[in-house]
Amino acid sequence: MHHLGDQQGALNALAGVLRPGGLLAVAEGGLPMRFLPRDIGIGRPGLQARLDAAQEHWFEIMRAEVPGSTTVVEDWPAMLSRAGLTRVGSITSLLDLPAPLGETARAFLHAQLTRLRATMSDSLDVEDRTTLDVLLDPAAPEGILRRPDAFLLSATTVFTGVRSAR
Repeated sequence: MHHLGDQQGALNALAGVLRPGGLLAVAEGGLPMRFLPRDIGIGRPGLQARLDAAQEHWFEIMRAEVPGSTTVVEDWPAMLSRAGLTRVGSITSLLDLPAPLGETARAFLHAQLTRLRATMSDSLDVEDRTTLDVLLDPAAPEGILRRPDAFLLSATTVFTGVRSAR
């Protein structure tokens, strides 16, 4: 939904094509993914918080540049209600993979960091870009593919609403 200019209009349209009793589920929101301790022993402590801030900045620009973008408070339960849906609710799932991570989770984090490095570089200072380069180096013992303290913690929220049977 966040890649659509008029999120409320899209919800209204989707709600309008539901059959009576039909369920609309939207996975938007959750908590930022966590995967590193605050101090990782390279660069300045707090890299993940700075990456979060850079992502928020990127997201703000991306939303503003989406064709037909309209500003809306992203209160998904209220938005679903405004779309005429009832029994609005949510469910959050938690992914908690403690350290040390397996190969698949490490490869996922490497891909995530690669994407962040490519899209957020302009929002980060030289030291943080250098730290990211070390994290992305497959041969570096401090890299995400080798570090023993990497974990994966993520929460995703799915918001739901039902079209009235009337």
